[in-house]
Amino acid sequence: MAAVTANKQSTEVTIHVAADADADRIRAVLEALGFSVVRALDEGDAPARLAWAVEGLTRQHKLTERERDVLAGVLEGFDNQALAQALEISRATVKWHLHNVFAKTGTQNREALLRAALQLGNSSGKPEHWAAPEDITLRIE
Repeated sequence: MAAVTANKQSTEVTIHVAADADADRIRAVLEALGFSVVRALDEGDAPARLAWAVEGLTRQHKLTERERDVLAGVLEGFDNQALAQALEISRATVKWHLHNVFAKTGTQNREALLRAALQLGNSSGKPEHWAAPEDITLRIE
């Protein structure tokens, strides 16, 4: 039996799906298999892109539910006062949660937080690779 060594250079594969539910199921399966999943959305799909960024940052940085709500509001462009009103909490509480979000994500301000959200896409900077089925077939034993 021959030993198999891991290739440190990863292959990128693009899968196009029509519905978010399909994308979510595919992502769950791939992540369960140990793959890193990057989701790119068509232009004009801002609400879905925002939801993806919030979900990704929340999962990646282990944000609490309230920190997730504050993150979503910040990425939507709310200031602290508007966010406090929308979440029915005080401005001081918004500031505290925002401080925690900055600390957990390694950012220092709203601009850096937005940059982190935008970089959840193809962070490798590599162009998309279109692969034929025979290029991506894996043997699983």
